[in-house]
Amino acid sequence: MKLMSLRERIFDLHTPEQVDRFLESYPLTAIFKAGTSDKTFEAWAYVEKSLETRPDLALGLIRIPEDRTASNHVQERSAIQHQSPQFILFRDAKPIFDLDNRKINPDLLEPLLAQSLPVHLGKPVKNPAAVGLQAYADLLERFMAATLSEERFQWDYLDRLKKEAGWRSDPDFALLDSLFANPDGRAFRPATSVALEFQAQLAGEKRPLLERAKELLEQIRVSAQ
Repeated sequence: MKLMSLRERIFDLHTPEQVDRFLESYPLTAIFKAGTSDKTFEAWAYVEKSLETRPDLALGLIRIPEDRTASNHVQERSAIQHQSPQFILFRDAKPIFDLDNRKINPDLLEPLLAQSLPVHLGKPVKNPAAVGLQAYADLLERFMAATLSEERFQWDYLDRLKKEAGWRSDPDFALLDSLFANPDGRAFRPATSVALEFQAQLAGEKRPLLERAKELLEQIRVSAQ
C-alpha cells in the first residue's frame, strides 16, 4: 500500500459545520489546534512524524485565533477544554485522548497512538482539496500578471507564510521561505523580511523579485506533479 503524505490527509476546519462533517466522514480522525507560539512549531513536528505511517487517519487543522468558532465547537462536542496547541484523537467521532501544549511529545503521543489505533491499516484517506501550495501559486501568478503590486504581494505572501509556518512540512516551508531573506526560520516576522528585501534591492544584491517569483512558481508546479 502506498502511504499518503500527511499533507494529503489534512482538512482545514473553519466552521462548526466543517468540524461535524469531518468527524462524521472518517472512522479515524484527529484534530490539531495550531496557535502562534513556539510550542505549536514543536508540537506539529511531533504530530507530523507520528502520523506519517497512518494513511487511514484524517487530520483536521484548526488555526487559532482565526478558527475560534470551530475550536469552540470541538470543545462543546468533545467536552475537552480548549488549549493551543492541542491534539485530540477521535474514533467514530468520539474522543479517545487529548494532549496539550508541551505534553504533545513523542514520549506521550506515540504510546497513546499505539494503544488507541487499530493494528491493521484501514482505507487510506485523501482530501481532494488537500492543503497544498496552490494559494501561493495564485499569489505568484497575480504578481506576475501585474494584478497585484510588488508591495502588496510581499505582505500577502509573507503574512500567509507566517500563519502557516508552524505546521508546514520542512520541504514545503523551505521552498516557500526561499523567496525572501529570513534569518529567523519559522519564527520570522514579515516586516523583517520586507525590510531586508528593500535593502538588498537598493544595494543591487538581489535579482528582481519578479524574476525570482517566476522561478519559484515553476518549482511549485514541478513539486505538485
